Amino acid sequence: MKRRRNWQPVALALILVMLISGGVFYYLAGRHQRSSAMLQPGIRYKLYQSRYGERKAIRLPDSTLVILNSRSRLYMPSDYPGRRELVLDGEAFFSVPQGQPLTVWTDKLKTITPGATFRLHSLESQQGAFCYVLSGSAHVRKSYHSPSDNQPEDLVAGQSVLANKMIDLMEKETFELEEQKDCLNNRLVFHNTPLPAALKKMEDWYGVEMEVKGNRSEPSRNITGEYSKETLREMLEALQDSMGFTYRITRDKVVIKF
Repeated sequence: MKRRRNWQPVALALILVMLISGGVFYYLAGRHQRSSAMLQPGIRYKLYQSRYGERKAIRLPDSTLVILNSRSRLYMPSDYPGRRELVLDGEAFFSVPQGQPLTVWTDKLKTITPGATFRLHSLESQQGAFCYVLSGSAHVRKSYHSPSDNQPEDLVAGQSVLANKMIDLMEKETFELEEQKDCLNNRLVFHNTPLPAALKKMEDWYGVEMEVKGNRSEPSRNITGEYSKETLREMLEALQDSMGFTYRITRDKVVIKF
């Protein structure tokens, strides 16, 4: 008599492999197509995003200008500006014409303005956030309920708020307007700038972290020049020979070695 083969263990093994493979695929796809936790159910959004080391200028239908910094995402409702709300995950400059109030949501701050130029930084993967107002006015509050302090702040040019969700803090500060205007005008300017200060400006400009190894403080390592549309890689290529460094761009930061 021919023995009947029991296929049950084989079938279970195949199902298990398929479930694991499907789970891995779903996880990777979710990471690749990650969306903001601030998006509202039932609303369709158009996504604008910038690559690593890239600054991207976007003109919205209501003439609002947005300059997205490196690795940032902006979500605009499909009926915008009927629904004059945006969602940001990352960092951007906003130049908003006067009109109906515009609301920009992040996971830490809610910014409302009738017209202003401001810089907003809030990555959902980080605890800190800030909003700098360069012109006009803005009403800023926490975008989540705080058990200790839900008071908003009204900001005008030269004022900012700094926030940290982990410690549930939002504080009003002042800043020098000129420090932000070059970035807004898409001009990165150096006048015999020492390299450490220049690298700090590049960090702010591109929204990336820079790690420096070796001696970076020699007097000859000062930078003079003006840059506008260069990508991070193009700028590093232009500087590395004259400054005497090599560089490596990783997923999380730029490593510069002297």
